[in-house]
Amino acid sequence: MLKLDQSVLNKRVFTEKSYRKITNGFPTALECMGLLEKGEQCIDVGAAAGLMSTFFAKKMFHVHAYEPSPSFKETEKLTEQFNNVSVYNLAVSNTEGKKTFYIDNKRLSQNGFLDPGWGVPMTVDTVMLDNQNHSNIGLIKIDTEGTELDVIKGATGIIKNNFPTFVVEIWDRNTKDPGSWFEYMEEMNYQMYWYHVKQKQIIRCKTVDECVRDVSLPTHPHDADFIFVHESRSTNDYATCLISPVTI
Repeated sequence: MLKLDQSVLNKRVFTEKSYRKITNGFPTALECMGLLEKGEQCIDVGAAAGLMSTFFAKKMFHVHAYEPSPSFKETEKLTEQFNNVSVYNLAVSNTEGKKTFYIDNKRLSQNGFLDPGWGVPMTVDTVMLDNQNHSNIGLIKIDTEGTELDVIKGATGIIKNNFPTFVVEIWDRNTKDPGSWFEYMEEMNYQMYWYHVKQKQIIRCKTVDECVRDVSLPTHPHDADFIFVHESRSTNDYATCLISPVTI
C-alpha cells in the first residue's frame, strides 16, 4: 500500500459534519423516492471514508464497500460499527487483474484509473462486480473519477438479475463524453434523475440531451450525482416526490 503523509490521509476521514452534509444530498432523495429497500443489498464503489456506506448500512440489509486507495484504512472501520458491511480493498472495472491506479497525493480525492495530472501510480487488484458473487442487489453507488461506466459494464449480469438503482458521479471535468453514458443507461431502460440540493427538488431528465445539458449546469447543483431508476422499479413520476428530512 502506498504510504502518504498523515496530513493528506486526514483529508479523507469520517466526521459527523461531513456525514450530515453529504446525506443532505442524493441520499435524502433516494429515501424520499422509496428506493432504499431494507431487504436488499447495496454496493458502494469508491467508498473512501465510508460516509455513504454508513448511511446505506442503516437503511439496507447489507453493504459491500469497495475502496482500493489508502482511504481503505477508513473504509475498514465500517466493520467495527456495523455487522452488515463487508469491505474490499479492490478496484472495480469491466476487466480484471492488476492495473495501474493513480492516487491524488494532495487531497486523496481524485483517485482512479485516470491520472489527474499529479497522481502517484500504484498497482491495484481489479475485479468485475459480476464475478463477486453478489446477489439481491437493490442499489449501486459509483464514484470512480471518470471510469464509472466501466464499472457498470462489468455489472451487466447484476443488472439483468436485479435491475438495481444506480447513483453515478458524472462530472464534466473528468467525463469526456457524458452523452454516451446516458445513452447506455437509456438503452437498458433506465430513467434518469438528479437531486437539486438547494431547492430540495428531484429533477427528471427525459432525454439524453437534457442529461448532458444538466451535467454542466453552473455551480453543479446536483453535486455531479445522477440517479438511474430501472423502469421495472419505477412506480411514479419521482419529480413529484415531496422531500422531507430523513433519519441519518
